Amino acid sequence: MQTSRFQLGLIAALAVGLGLSLSSSEAEGYPAGASVSYGANPVIAYGGTVGGGSTSTLLTAPADQALIITDVVLTTTGGRSWTPYDTRVSVDTDAGAIAEYMLVTDTSNSGDGLYISPVQVSHAYQSGLPVPPGTTVGITNHGDTDVSYSVSGYLVQP
Repeated sequence: MQTSRFQLGLIAALAVGLGLSLSSSEAEGYPAGASVSYGANPVIAYGGTVGGGSTSTLLTAPADQALIITDVVLTTTGGRSWTPYDTRVSVDTDAGAIAEYMLVTDTSNSGDGLYISPVQVSHAYQSGLPVPPGTTVGITNHGDTDVSYSVSGYLVQP
């Protein structure tokens, strides 16, 4: 039995078609939000005020879950003063700082004296700040003035 050119061409075309249909296409990823496989409410939120030169402990992540910090908001108050000030604030874990922020005030003249303008730092992380299971998280104020804070995130399976 002899194979004709037509049969060889048909076999080659079918092989190419099958190869193209089975080959993988370029992968595309679409942001779908946080994938959380935890069966309870995984959202955490803490707020308060931390005095100058002190640390406020937020929480210790559960031993079987990691914490992802997604949002941090820090504010300082204004008021009458002759000197602007700067305040360094850090988000700390047992292993050290995982994020640092600098709040720098400015003065304005209202006609009857100088006033310090309030300052705010607001940051929403796309990927978040990861905190390993069983790790303690705190806010440290390295400056002299009080800083109000709001920290939120969610718990995930490690």
